[in-house]
Amino acid sequence: MFDFGLLTVPALAAAAVFTTALFVGEEIVIDKIEVSSQLEWSGYTTVVATRQLSDELRELGVNASSELTGIEIDETSLEKGVEAFEDYFEISTLINGTRNLFGMIPYYINGEITQKGGEAVFVARVYVQEGDEETVEMVTASGDPKDIHRIMHEGAVGILEVVNPYIVALYYRQTETTAGEYDYPQTQAAIERYLASRPVDEHFLAYGLLGRMHMLKAERDTSLTPEAKQAEYDAALHHLHAALRQKPGFLYPLINLGLIHAARGEFDLAERYYARAVEVNPNYMITRKSWGDMLIRRGRVHDAIIQYVAAVEIDPHDDGLRDTLAGLYVRAGRPEAAREQWREALMIEPTNIAYAENIKALGGDPMAGEKGCGPGFFAECY
Repeated sequence: MFDFGLLTVPALAAAAVFTTALFVGEEIVIDKIEVSSQLEWSGYTTVVATRQLSDELRELGVNASSELTGIEIDETSLEKGVEAFEDYFEISTLINGTRNLFGMIPYYINGEITQKGGEAVFVARVYVQEGDEETVEMVTASGDPKDIHRIMHEGAVGILEVVNPYIVALYYRQTETTAGEYDYPQTQAAIERYLASRPVDEHFLAYGLLGRMHMLKAERDTSLTPEAKQAEYDAALHHLHAALRQKPGFLYPLINLGLIHAARGEFDLAERYYARAVEVNPNYMITRKSWGDMLIRRGRVHDAIIQYVAAVEIDPHDDGLRDTLAGLYVRAGRPEAAREQWREALMIEPTNIAYAENIKALGGDPMAGEKGCGPGFFAECY
């Protein structure tokens, strides 16, 4: 007789994955994006459209991921496993629908792509769950059916405008900086929408971004007069301090304040902000390197070594950091420590002749091993 107990373990495993999917899935869930039959005939399917929208949202969120609070777009390994389970049993709609029914998804998206009058039209409905209330926002994008990628990109931007305009502001800031548009018109508009739509206790993100924008304009806009450049720095300081009043431990304004004061030659103030940034996060590379570079400019070699040692500990595989640290050791009269750093750098980047020449200049052999090893990097070491 067949042992029905053999089915028990798989059944329990399936139930467990279903429950996990309900409680740990993404906060932004995308249901299937339906595609018109005309587009399907050209090979553009519902699966492709859904994946493309997901990819667009993810790409827009990558640049914001380090500063976002409360929204996660990238999948964890567990969620990827759940997704594989959903695809295998074709129950993603059931799982997402159940999560939506119980109010467990802050942002639930579905929609369709149709063709009207020779244009492809993408319509997305964004269901926003806030407590017991649910609202629906409509997002549309249209264009040439041959340019679906652009249409989906515009749709993703519109969806994130509903979810969190801060993500869109960061995206615009990046694109406008790359284009040299240092007045940041699209970024400014997105920040205004963010301030109008988000709770006051989240405004520190916008103030930090505004400060960064003024700082970038002061640094990169070559059309500015010296007076205008200082005015931009003043505006940056104003917004960065506003961000810190709301969130004193906000890392990025602390670093930017350090950079601004260092650029102005106000080194004592810069050092205070770098020190506060290190207190907030001692393992953040930009702080260590920026502080170290400022100390190098001031001729404080021993203090710079402290910051670069920390930087190398954070990223031991960056040969450039080790090169700088080796140069500092030479200036400090510590040739053995310098040789060690250049040897490590040469192991990371063995084609860099300069590292080998520096070791020779200090009386060392670039091919000699460390700690009693014989000739060659690996000979007699193992």
